[in-house]
Amino acid sequence: MAGTLFLAPDWTVSARFHYLWNASNDRPNIGFGPTVVSTQAGQALHANFASEYSVTKELKLGVNGYWLQQISDTLANGVAVPGRRERVFAPGPGALLALDKDNFLFFNAYYEFGAQNRPEGQRYTVRWVGHFN
Repeated sequence: MAGTLFLAPDWTVSARFHYLWNASNDRPNIGFGPTVVSTQAGQALHANFASEYSVTKELKLGVNGYWLQQISDTLANGVAVPGRRERVFAPGPGALLALDKDNFLFFNAYYEFGAQNRPEGQRYTVRWVGHFN
């Protein structure tokens, strides 16, 4: 599910909500041990969110982020493995620069915190979107 709310002509708020289901893996990581022949990662909910303001026609600035919460245990050989559920929240600043009508640069920074059972740190992305005619 996704949506965008236009609060004013130059200000928007957007969000995407996801449900993640994973299939069984018959080639599990050796870290589960030599007797484990199948695993299935737990189900999770996650979301992406952003709010942006148009500073100029070419430049938009705002905040963005993501959230993830695993809602069921990972399974090893069909048995729940407790204490492995992941969680993280990561807000940060973002910018979009329109180079011309067909080329855009996105800059995002994410500062993770509240992580559980996963690494926590800073993430930075630069993405170019080009429309080919």
